[in-house]
Amino acid sequence: MTHAAVECAGIIRRELPPSSPRVIAVCGSGNNGGDGYAIIRTLHSHGIDAVAIEVAPSSAGTDANMMRESAHRMGLVQPWSRITQIVGDRDQVVIVDALFGTGLSRAPTGPSLDAIRWINARSATGSLVYAIDLPSGLDCDSGKALGDVADAVIATRTLTMVAKKAGFSAQSAHLHLGIVTEIPIGGPPITQRTRIVE
Repeated sequence: MTHAAVECAGIIRRELPPSSPRVIAVCGSGNNGGDGYAIIRTLHSHGIDAVAIEVAPSSAGTDANMMRESAHRMGLVQPWSRITQIVGDRDQVVIVDALFGTGLSRAPTGPSLDAIRWINARSATGSLVYAIDLPSGLDCDSGKALGDVADAVIATRTLTMVAKKAGFSAQSAHLHLGIVTEIPIGGPPITQRTRIVE
């Protein structure tokens, strides 16, 4: 998770606009959220204005919760209820979509759905959106939104771990993916992994 975060944060750092806007990671409860917390910690360590927004709590004892607690101790975690105050009057922010990964099997609901819609509203006004592993709300096998098309993140760039997911080749996925970048994290050979394409 830390290695993935360093690789993702490096790409985000290189692509930050000259105005150096605030980076906001919108984090879910699972490993995808853990990636988001770790990315924020890494960006902060490089002097970037970065904050993690906790949309759903992670379970005690998990890797995701360990990353969340580490970011929290650094003062980098805020609740979803404060998103309006966190953004303030900024026209542009850089968003890290760390809500859901490959394990999502049903349409998002509740605060997570609200967060996806918020991300897409900011994307529509020009904010850069980096989806971690795949855009939240998208099925990794079919490449289709699990709910309405508008209820899956529309990313500027997708930073996907190890290799492209099977659904990325579907026409329906193209609206959501943006530019896809594969992130090497030292995983097993491609032929031994499922739910991905070469």
